[in-house]
Amino acid sequence: MRKKSFKYTASLAILATFIQTTTVFASPVTEGQINKTKGQIQSTQLQIDNLDTKIQQLDDKISVSMDKSSKLDSEIKTQQEKIKKTKAEIKEAQKTFDAHQAVYSERLRSIQKQGQKPLLTYAEVLVSSQNLSDFFSRATAVSSILQSDSDLMTGLKEKGQELTDTKEKLDKQMKSLKRKQDELASEQVMIEKNKKEVQKQLADSKNTLEAQQSQLVQQQTQLREQEQARLKAQQEAQRQEQQARLKEQQQAQLHEQQAKLREQQEARLSEQQDQSGEQQPAQKSPTAFKTPKVQTALTDDDSNLTTSSDKVEKVIEYAKKYMGVPYVWGGTTPKGFDCSGFTSYVFRNTAGIELPRISRDQQDVGKRIPTNQVQPGDLVFRGNPAYHVGIYIGGGNIYTPHIQGM
Repeated sequence: MRKKSFKYTASLAILATFIQTTTVFASPVTEGQINKTKGQIQSTQLQIDNLDTKIQQLDDKISVSMDKSSKLDSEIKTQQEKIKKTKAEIKEAQKTFDAHQAVYSERLRSIQKQGQKPLLTYAEVLVSSQNLSDFFSRATAVSSILQSDSDLMTGLKEKGQELTDTKEKLDKQMKSLKRKQDELASEQVMIEKNKKEVQKQLADSKNTLEAQQSQLVQQQTQLREQEQARLKAQQEAQRQEQQARLKEQQQAQLHEQQAKLREQQEARLSEQQDQSGEQQPAQKSPTAFKTPKVQTALTDDDSNLTTSSDKVEKVIEYAKKYMGVPYVWGGTTPKGFDCSGFTSYVFRNTAGIELPRISRDQQDVGKRIPTNQVQPGDLVFRGNPAYHVGIYIGGGNIYTPHIQGM
């Protein structure tokens, strides 16, 4: 009977402890839920890395497009100068043609005022010759004048037509260049639009990642608290079990002591009766027993520039000066850099090395090495052809302009 009472008391203690635990954690967290959240975080981080790569690739496309636009602007300027020069030549040729035509017309008007026809006038010149030699001389002169006038006018007309044709050709080329310029502008607008969309996706993914990381911290904290509560309940059950055993032992000792006292009382009464010599049967009378006190207590348990260390240090220190400079597409000055504009500016001003304008062209300069051999001062590229470039400074870090900052 005592054993059943002990088990019942211990069970009640364990049950009460778990009831309290269930009240605190209405929805217990499991290791499986934590692993699931970790997997979600890993997936979101991979998505962020992919979106960041897309932004860098779009930045590279913008840089390439701006480089093409700059070259196209230069071609348009050259074409405009050619057209301007051709227009001036056409104007000058027209003046020359008009001047010769005016002289020729004036000559004809002068002949007509004298009431003669041009051919008769030339004939008179021949008839008035003094001799045969003079006749041939005058005939040659008249023929030369007529041929000269004809050749001059024909040449002026041909020159004018040639210049006109040249201008039309230049105008067509100019239209083609401007059409390409408009196409590049539209392409840049589309790239920028795509970049804004990717940036929005990136911001959303970062917010999601932050929420998932916060959820993971809460789950891990709750799991620790659950484990602590389980251990506490286990310790409490063990404590109550020990107390129940102690109490059972104390009760057994008490019963044993009481039995001994009763035996002693009975022995004394029997001895007194023998001494009195009474032959009457012994009568039992009420007897008081003093039991020992039993106390119990309950406690709750609660690009390789490494040939010169000086040059390397100079490059890195010079690059650090521009931390915080804003990212600008096509930027090549401290007012704003893109990635390739930054590297070319630093190497030009520190090491005297002229690098190409865009990252994919810079990738073809110098000697390529494996990433496990990279040293401070080397150029590090992403993509082939490259769409992003930075300066390695050691410790797995690079300096490079980025849309979020240097």
